[in-house]
Amino acid sequence: MYPGLTSSSHPFSNDDTYWQLQETGEAGWLLAHAQSSFQLGYIPLAVKTPYLNAWISSNTGSSPERAWPNFYTTDREFGWAGLIRVDNQPYQWMGNSGFNFTNTVSSYITPTKSVFTIQAGPMQFNVTFFSPIEPNDYVRQSMPFSYMYIDAFAANDSQPHSVQIYSDISGQWASRDDTTLVQWDTLQNDTLTYHLYYAMLNRQGLTSRSGQDAISRGAFATEGHLNNTKDTNFRAIGPQNWPVYCFAVDLGTVSPGTQPDPVVSAIGFARDPLVTYTTESAVQNRVSYYMSQYSTVEAAIAAFLSDFGAAQKRNADLDNKTMSAANGISSNYAGILALTARSIFSAMDITIPSPLSGAVDPSDVRIFMKDMGMTTRSNPVEVIYGALPALLYFNTSLVHNLLEPLLEFQSGSAYTNPYAAPDLGAAYPVILGNTTNTEALAVESTGSMLIMAYTYAVKSGDGSLISRYNSTLSKWADYLVANSLHPPLGSLTCDGLNTPNLSNLALKGILGIYSMAKINEALSVSNTTYMTDLEMIHWQEKANELFGQWQQLAVSNSSNRIQSVYGQAGSSGLIYNLFPAVWLNSSLVSDTLINNQAQFYAQQSSQEYILDSSLPDTVFPHWTLLTAATIPSGLSAIRDRLINSEYQYMYNVTNKFPMPINYRASDKSRISGSNSAIWGAAFGILALNLPNVPIQSDALPNTTPSKRNVGAIVGGVIGGLAGLLAILVGIFFWRRHQHKHDPQNVLDAEDSKPRPFNSSSTSMNGNNSGIIVTDGAQLSNTNATISPSQHWSPDWEGMSQNPRFFSGATGSGSDVADSNTSSSLPPGAAPPPAISLSSKHREALGLNRIPGTYHVAAPSESAVSTLSNPYSTSASGAEDLRAEVEQLRREMESIRHMAEPPPVYH
Repeated sequence: MYPGLTSSSHPFSNDDTYWQLQETGEAGWLLAHAQSSFQLGYIPLAVKTPYLNAWISSNTGSSPERAWPNFYTTDREFGWAGLIRVDNQPYQWMGNSGFNFTNTVSSYITPTKSVFTIQAGPMQFNVTFFSPIEPNDYVRQSMPFSYMYIDAFAANDSQPHSVQIYSDISGQWASRDDTTLVQWDTLQNDTLTYHLYYAMLNRQGLTSRSGQDAISRGAFATEGHLNNTKDTNFRAIGPQNWPVYCFAVDLGTVSPGTQPDPVVSAIGFARDPLVTYTTESAVQNRVSYYMSQYSTVEAAIAAFLSDFGAAQKRNADLDNKTMSAANGISSNYAGILALTARSIFSAMDITIPSPLSGAVDPSDVRIFMKDMGMTTRSNPVEVIYGALPALLYFNTSLVHNLLEPLLEFQSGSAYTNPYAAPDLGAAYPVILGNTTNTEALAVESTGSMLIMAYTYAVKSGDGSLISRYNSTLSKWADYLVANSLHPPLGSLTCDGLNTPNLSNLALKGILGIYSMAKINEALSVSNTTYMTDLEMIHWQEKANELFGQWQQLAVSNSSNRIQSVYGQAGSSGLIYNLFPAVWLNSSLVSDTLINNQAQFYAQQSSQEYILDSSLPDTVFPHWTLLTAATIPSGLSAIRDRLINSEYQYMYNVTNKFPMPINYRASDKSRISGSNSAIWGAAFGILALNLPNVPIQSDALPNTTPSKRNVGAIVGGVIGGLAGLLAILVGIFFWRRHQHKHDPQNVLDAEDSKPRPFNSSSTSMNGNNSGIIVTDGAQLSNTNATISPSQHWSPDWEGMSQNPRFFSGATGSGSDVADSNTSSSLPPGAAPPPAISLSSKHREALGLNRIPGTYHVAAPSESAVSTLSNPYSTSASGAEDLRAEVEQLRREMESIRHMAEPPPVYH
């Protein structure tokens, strides 16, 4: 049975909400390297999405008994209780309801699991909270569910014992306000829908009920089972007579040498739509990727539960390979990665457009990331920059799908700034885009975007993004040429530093220009007509020139190390932006400079590595770990000091927040943030093993025959391709002729319009499940025009005082490895999307990859944003020619995508 607990409001807002429980159907059907979690202040439980993100405090050293789980912000307690009866004696193993407590014997975490070994009277057992990480399978990764399972029963007296298991959840998961009315019913309207599910496959000995917490738990304690009834006394979530939904399983007699089947439940939080995404001409409702395979949440959760055994094996493999690689550095480093992995993946929503007429397009993938723990910003550039090592380590395709919405929006006519935006707006899950003046962050964001675009291309071999959005990237590089060495007065780093002439900020900008040089070098190799000789050498010359000047300004003549501020000998800090230079094997930065900087870190007497001398008591642990990845292998003792300083902070039982963004070195108290994907920077050391690979920008990806009946259509398109190519060649020379007479008509007005995604709103009606409640307050009138006043208008002066600055805005949101065969898929599951071209190069890391190539969706950005640029140093003739060739290339790419059959995944 699949009881759905559903909220009519954003789950962590203060709006009135409703929840409901309804039975909707039936379904049938290794120990990894680990890190002790006894020293953790907070332990991850169900950490799968931005809104299914439950942790439990272990400050008392007795979790999970005597404690209730919390949302990751720690300001919302969840009712999630666990009981066990052994020989008719009840014990509580999670929560605090007045029963005799069990004793947690040991606990450990892996990247995907938190495991507690618990003693209840004579019986010992394991409770495992398992949030799968499925980087190569978008269907599975996008499922917003997490497992809890109980197994490994062992009696310390070697005698048989009668055992029953119980668990429940409360309405606290659905609303922040305990006075909110809850009812078991179906409500529907045409806006955002949230569904909270607690599910278990039918099995022998399973009983359930809904009703008051004390009565339900008391009934189990007395009887060992539940009465399969529903409470129809609809009421508030609390603070009295708390309604809960419960499962109980009677395992009978557990004898030595025998094991009952694991008791497996799933908790999930589904949303429909997942996000609304504003393109240049439409507002898209986008749903979770798993909807490409499952038309209802109930079908998805049934498949999720049925896939439990296979998911265990896949994730044990991922755990073991990740922890084995990390232990090759140090056990403390492995402990950091074990804690951070789930947070990185839980910040992302993998989306496709809402289905039209029952059809979905699984090739139109966009990934959106929430600025977890800080704001409600969408796709925050500095967070993706920090997470980049982890994302590329697990699957390069994740980066493609994260960067594309940023590039797509900023290539449209609505975006007119000559620099990159820091995000896609500040109202997650409403993705509005950000067209405001964010020039204070321009060098920071633009440098990051160019570095990430090139890094993705050279680590994956996929040049589709750098080719498709080359005009936008070139415009940004022009801005950096004029502004990197001496960023404009008032420029900020993403961490809030606003001192003029910051070496680390300028370095990022210069590395952005270097990345543009490598982008154009890659494109010129595959397409010699792509650019002029002047352009091919322009960016590299500028990068070399500016880096030479930077080195004279930033590097101390006496100590040969980098000063954090030009010319200030006493200034110092972590120059974490050296990491891209090391990772990309850049020719700009010498080994001598990198060694000198590492030796400087070794001379620091403090065990805490502050970010910058201008913030003498502030540590940014993720940047400390990224800095550790810049240390040469021959100086591993220095690298390990950086790692150990953050391990000792993270594994501190007194911590009151999971994984803060920054903290005070003096007393280890949190300053701001928690649970951010920016902690993916910790994977920098492992990501160094990813090789640079040749970039393919214009060849069609290899495909296997499509399973869909599209042969006749594709054949017809391909049959006409030769004629179209001839026409396009004619168009090119005609435009060259027209250019001589009318230089303003380089682009046809129609071609400069975006090719919008199909936009639709969808909702699951009662015929599907009946477990639907919508949030009218949160996303009503999503198709309305967004006025400029609704975008963020930053207060630079106020923000510069914040030691951890994210360019957030007021918004309606609340901050609240697979096998190579299809046999491992759950019944009816779709194969995962093919991954990018670096698969064969990544086997050395021990992470299995599915063979295949990356299939790029048809472009939907504006053709060219602008042809003239005040920062450009190229001759106008070369600029115009580049624009013409760029437009022709876009048309060729569009034709190619029409000819390309739908992707076939392995």
